[in-house]
Amino acid sequence: MDFFERQHQARKKTGVLVFLFGVAVLLISLLNFLIIAAVIPLVGEGRKREGLFSTLQDPLLAMSVVLGTFVLISLAGLYRKSQLSDGGSSIASMMGGRLVNMASTDPEEQKLMNVVEEMAIAASVPMPEVYVMSEEKAINAFAAGYTVDDAVIGVTDGCMRRLSRDELQGVIAHEFSHILNQDMRLNLRLVAVVFGLFVMSQLGRLMMRIGFSSSGNRSSRSRNEGGGAAVIGIAGLGIMVTGGLGILMGNLIKSAVSRQREYLADSSAVQYTRNPEGLAGALKKIGALSTGSRLLTPHAEEASHMFFGNGMRESWFSFTATHPPLLERILLLEPSFSGDFSKVKFDEKRSSSAKQDSSARRTQAGIPIPGMGDALGQALPPVIMGLAAAGQVKVASAAAVVDSIGNPTPQHIDFAAALLKSLPEAVRAAAHDTHDACALVFALLLDPKDGPLQKKQLGQVDELFGEQMAKATLKLSGGVVSLDPRAKLPVADLAVGSLRRMAKEQFDRFTHLLETLAAADEQIDLFEFSLSKLVIRHLEPHFVKQRKKTAKYYSLKKLSYECSMLISSLACTAGNNDETIQTAYDAGASCLGATNLSQLPDADCGLQELDQALVTLGGVSFNLKRKLLEAAAATVSADGYLQIQEAELLRAIADSLGCPMPPLAIAIDTA
Repeated sequence: MDFFERQHQARKKTGVLVFLFGVAVLLISLLNFLIIAAVIPLVGEGRKREGLFSTLQDPLLAMSVVLGTFVLISLAGLYRKSQLSDGGSSIASMMGGRLVNMASTDPEEQKLMNVVEEMAIAASVPMPEVYVMSEEKAINAFAAGYTVDDAVIGVTDGCMRRLSRDELQGVIAHEFSHILNQDMRLNLRLVAVVFGLFVMSQLGRLMMRIGFSSSGNRSSRSRNEGGGAAVIGIAGLGIMVTGGLGILMGNLIKSAVSRQREYLADSSAVQYTRNPEGLAGALKKIGALSTGSRLLTPHAEEASHMFFGNGMRESWFSFTATHPPLLERILLLEPSFSGDFSKVKFDEKRSSSAKQDSSARRTQAGIPIPGMGDALGQALPPVIMGLAAAGQVKVASAAAVVDSIGNPTPQHIDFAAALLKSLPEAVRAAAHDTHDACALVFALLLDPKDGPLQKKQLGQVDELFGEQMAKATLKLSGGVVSLDPRAKLPVADLAVGSLRRMAKEQFDRFTHLLETLAAADEQIDLFEFSLSKLVIRHLEPHFVKQRKKTAKYYSLKKLSYECSMLISSLACTAGNNDETIQTAYDAGASCLGATNLSQLPDADCGLQELDQALVTLGGVSFNLKRKLLEAAAATVSADGYLQIQEAELLRAIADSLGCPMPPLAIAIDTA
């Protein structure tokens, strides 16, 4: 199942969730109607004149109760949804999480951040915020958010300190699967749905308390009134029971939606890391630990379907469990496991050992990349041998390029680990600080030559951000110049995590300066376009209120101009003469079949025009996005190769369509 099919399945699950929610609300509404219809004849004079049968036949009463129940549950769900409007950070705060400083000096936190950074680079998504639940000594983790832009990773203190690096990597890979497969959005919707069903039980409890306490406090001469209060208490008891049924149905909904997603996430984690022992080891330690994966937070039940392991005590009813049985998950990864958890050993790594573990993980043989020099400190994996020297990567097919979307491989993770180690210390540290992250992005756009253009750009930085920022930019430019071309966009992705902490007015100046620096030489090259598009796209949701993005187009026939602009612009980029441009255009156009395309002249195919076309094309359905990306890949690789900047441009285009494409230098190399 590829990325696009998983997105389709996630949307189908959302439809199932809506259907099950409707069934639950309807059933609860009918039960509430029966209870109220039975109680009304017992109140006051009504008990003499009316019977149960007459109230059951009252359509106005039935409509009022059903509508009232629906409105109450819906409003409660919407209220909870509004509380979670900040995305993953809302859940992390609710769970008692502490945001980890990206520049932390704690060895275990460094190990955790390093693993998350590797996965973020390998998956080509911005660095998510990382939270630690410091009071939780059990082993558990979660991923939460609506999109990759507000996603967070949360781990318990026990998960961070009790697991080895390989085991922790397996857990983080599992959570990244939830990010890439859009499980996070569905999980947040589940929280709102279940909360709405839970509120009905709380309303019944409140009515019961008021009714029975009022009845007990009445004098004997207020017998009728006291009896009426008792009836309210009885009605409250009935509504509390139906609310309890709602909670049960909520748990059933969570189970129906999440159990299979956990199997898929385990499978994906193994696919990402090719290390089933790491994930199996984490699960075995959960089984061996007395507290297992159980959490202390009172909100654990509400978000139980989000966790890596079962955050609650084992349910009496397996059909309400949100996770598959622990032993079953382990046996799928390690069929030879006997089920004896007493043999599982805990080795909590501390300062020096944590560093040794990290270093050992990265040490591997490889082929040195020309141009990297001492900045690497070691060679990159053999899978990318010869890439920098040739300046291009061989492409098997356009379909192979698209198949890599949302599917990082062990080679991507190895590449990410080596790339992180290759970064100059000043560059990596800058990505962890908001001020220096700004300077780092500016340095990526700074002209490498000490000449009039560079001085002009530094003057622009000074004008908008001050002298200190200009000095920091110039200082970082030395480290940036030594970076391998493939390292630059991943570095920008890492910086996005820190840049999110800018103030709104800083963001406005930041985006303006990005455009100014890119256009300082009166032209925008492929790298400048890719960098600015990636950074701004992932920062905008944090500073600019945006409408929810939904598919507007289910056919490309109405978007022939935008499709023509996409293919024509990429053809002009890929070709260096009329013949190669025509070849590239024909390769891309053939992938779009019946779409009425027309090749546009070079003068009309600038990067700004391409950007505008991508904004519109971002509104197509996911199955059409696959076609567009196959066409784009076929265009720029018409000669069977991708230049490094072409690969990064293709990645930026995929990102603008909401499709995270791993570094192509790794994914498609066939040497």
